[in-house]
Amino acid sequence: MNPRLFCREQSYHKALLLTYSFDPIFFEQVVLPDLWAGRSSDILVLGDQAQIDASTQSAAGQLWHLGKHYLLAGANHTGAFHPKVFLRLGPKEGMVLLGSGNVTSSGWGGNQELGTAWMVGPEHADKGGWLHSFLDSVLSWCGGELEYEAVRRMKDVPWLSLTPVAPATESVVLHSRQGRALAPALAQRWTGRRFDEVKILTGSTDESGAFLRWAHSIFGVQQATIALTPSLASFDPDKLADLPLKLRIIPAPADRAMHAKFYWFDGPDGPAAVMGSANCSAAAWLLAPDQGGNIETLVAYDQPVPDDFAGVLNVFAAPASDPVDVLLPRSLNANEADAAAQVFRLKSLQWDSAGHRLQAEISPAPEAGMKLELVVGGLRFSMQPLQGAAGAWVCDLPGVLAAATVFASVEIFRGAERWITLPRWVNDVAALEHASHAARLLEPFKGLERNATSTEQRQMLDELQEVAHALFNDTAAFRDPGFGSARSKESKDDTPAAPVNPADLIVHLEEHHEGLPNFGSAAPVASLSLTGILRLLFDGEAEESAGSVATKDEEIDEGQLPDDEKGDPKKLTERTAATSNPVPIEDRFRDRLAAQISTFLTEMSSAGFAERCSATQMVQAVSFPLAVAMRGQRRGWVKPEVAEQWALEVFSILFRGKASGPGGLLHTVEQRYADSDQHSTFEEVVGDGTLWMVLVATLGHSSWQGVGTFIDKAVALREVFTAPQLLASAVPARVAALIGRIRIDDARSYLAEVAPTVTRLLEEIDSELRQVWEAELRQQGERGITHKVGDLLWREKVGWAICLEDVSSKAGQSIKVRLRGKEKNVMNGYYVNVSDLTGRNTLLAGKILQLRQAVSTGMEKQMHQPTSRELAATRRSAI
Repeated sequence: MNPRLFCREQSYHKALLLTYSFDPIFFEQVVLPDLWAGRSSDILVLGDQAQIDASTQSAAGQLWHLGKHYLLAGANHTGAFHPKVFLRLGPKEGMVLLGSGNVTSSGWGGNQELGTAWMVGPEHADKGGWLHSFLDSVLSWCGGELEYEAVRRMKDVPWLSLTPVAPATESVVLHSRQGRALAPALAQRWTGRRFDEVKILTGSTDESGAFLRWAHSIFGVQQATIALTPSLASFDPDKLADLPLKLRIIPAPADRAMHAKFYWFDGPDGPAAVMGSANCSAAAWLLAPDQGGNIETLVAYDQPVPDDFAGVLNVFAAPASDPVDVLLPRSLNANEADAAAQVFRLKSLQWDSAGHRLQAEISPAPEAGMKLELVVGGLRFSMQPLQGAAGAWVCDLPGVLAAATVFASVEIFRGAERWITLPRWVNDVAALEHASHAARLLEPFKGLERNATSTEQRQMLDELQEVAHALFNDTAAFRDPGFGSARSKESKDDTPAAPVNPADLIVHLEEHHEGLPNFGSAAPVASLSLTGILRLLFDGEAEESAGSVATKDEEIDEGQLPDDEKGDPKKLTERTAATSNPVPIEDRFRDRLAAQISTFLTEMSSAGFAERCSATQMVQAVSFPLAVAMRGQRRGWVKPEVAEQWALEVFSILFRGKASGPGGLLHTVEQRYADSDQHSTFEEVVGDGTLWMVLVATLGHSSWQGVGTFIDKAVALREVFTAPQLLASAVPARVAALIGRIRIDDARSYLAEVAPTVTRLLEEIDSELRQVWEAELRQQGERGITHKVGDLLWREKVGWAICLEDVSSKAGQSIKVRLRGKEKNVMNGYYVNVSDLTGRNTLLAGKILQLRQAVSTGMEKQMHQPTSRELAATRRSAI
């Protein structure tokens, strides 16, 4: 299968590419767009460390997506990391491509390569049970936490996690691993079988033919024919002189290097074959990785049908020659010691955009007393060692990263001595986290704004249902951030930081229009660490827009051309016609969406979710119905009144829900984190101000319907606006930058004007009531007033209630009220009737009128002092 077509197969969100050499420019221009077309966004490339170091150095300054939209890492292996496996996993199944081609232009068309692709999953012949042990091996090759977590996410794909582990004998895939080379694994697989000859395609060899000697010893092979490119072979005719078998060589054409690796065994027991990454050498076959051998991968064919391999076997129809007539003399260039060899190596750079902190991992670990400086974008920043982590150093970076991939280096000083590392790219942790969710969690939302057929509408609802299911069940996808958690360890003062004052935060909103400085480029656009579904509530952040080579490539074989962003090869005229003739939303689908969100909100309010969800999971779950509401209104999926109802229910679950515990979901999860000594993590995730902005703007934008609801809205706005959990780790400059991107009309006004005004007025009203309420309550009882529908009631330490029926103030009689959004009966004589009080208290009446205006008009009308006529009308009728 053409590897580009493999990458473009739809609905496989996770991608793992194992390769020896890697061309990052080719990857970003061709492979990455193909993977995006196939809706993969959680992408890990694991390659040979030396090869990756060399290729990224040469590509520095030409990359846009490395460390932001895909993760690249060198394997934790001292020998050659030589597998060629591409694995793509979706929610129901997966795809595997295994062969000889690296992730380079030569590996994808320039060389002679060989590979095979097949499906894995519950509905396929290969159930995928072998992936458990294979991915365990991949985990052992990961040297950093980011790539380790990426593989963990693959292991946690629901269908795979439920698939039983398959014995090694049932898998067609062989791979070398710690303590186990390929040769003994193949010998065990084909125990007792004998072969007369072997035909081999290989990209390189060792000097003495160690694999051929092994094949003769184990399987009785008497003759070997090898097709190769002579200039790439290391065979030494003198060292082949004592081979115990006859060797013939077919020189491959010089215009296309032979890079395929294929072994066809034949004899009295019938044929057998293997194909994959292993060249004809001792390092590939005979040495285990812990003994200096390569890491390799193969597919074994125990009973192959020759006709199925006719194209490959035809290579051996060409004339073959003795080795001495084909092999080229090898130059003997002794490797001289490099005087400029790097003493220190920069293993990783990770950027924590929320905390504006960059962490470097350096090998070997700098000694005590050494001084380190980070060099990025022509600027220098002093670094400090991270306690408890050998080789880890950190520095604060008071800015943001540029849109393109940023490279940085570290200078190390000891007295007059100075060392500098080679530059390395910076991994933007938040951007990578967002990329890991983007295809699976975010793509379905786009369907809410697209013109879609009936079938596509149904499919979108199915995909949104899968997102909802993942939010409640796929805990591995919503782990809290680990990077930066060590900050608390290096703090000299364990005293908790004072909570951020929202009033102080608002002062900064007009002072940070120019945003934060950025490093690595003059480009002004940079990521502000929005991740997952929460990001849908904001305008896009510096998404890739430049056309790539892949989008206009017409060289993909099998007659399939690159297509539009959805992977559908539609003509422009068809797309234009579809837009000009919108398909109406079917009522049954609109009703189904409403039912799905209702079920979602019920699950989110449950005690079970509060007991098990991570802070990250809670934030994303809260964002889900808000994002559906916002995106769904444009095309008519969601009516405005329904969207408002969902928003109010989200607020109620967060702050007032009882099923999740006293104080709502927010308090319950916070308390659970505090009890497990993880409160700082909760503050980092929930308290960065993003959710605060969304909730305040959403509540401010809503037009609450019903009697006396302006006071409900005012109380809710104050509750969210002053919630310390939502601002515990907020950075004013970041909040200011994000406010301009929130996709809620007049968000800045609600945050900077309405919510502060409402909060101030409520505090002033409450303060006034605390002084008089008890005396007034007694007087009202003595006067025998009648509570009327819409009257405002208040009690210290309880707050506001709205009267829902006319009731005389008789002792022992209950009053039906709305309290904290819920209808209930309370005892007469327990609340003071504020509406009655305003008829005699002009100051209080004026403030309540101002409060109503603030809640009702937002930024459309300026606050003003009430006239005497307005004050006179405030009693009951105005309220």
